[in-house]
Amino acid sequence: MASKKEWQVVFLLDSKRVITHQLDLSEALEQREASEFIVKQLDRGSWWFLEDGVVLHTNAVEGFYLEEGADRTDFSRE
Repeated sequence: MASKKEWQVVFLLDSKRVITHQLDLSEALEQREASEFIVKQLDRGSWWFLEDGVVLHTNAVEGFYLEEGADRTDFSRE
């Protein structure tokens, strides 16, 4: 997959809420690099201020995925 500066991220919160966010990066990253960046942000264990005024506490995030990755992944409730 090509590098790009904008990624659509879906955060799954422990409150069962879903936040979809357009992540704008300062440099172009491949999908793996973008995922690693997000994991580093979440590992900080504090508040993450997203560009559009949404703030989430990183401890509340159960998981996330990049929209493009969901097209190639089968999710199951089992």
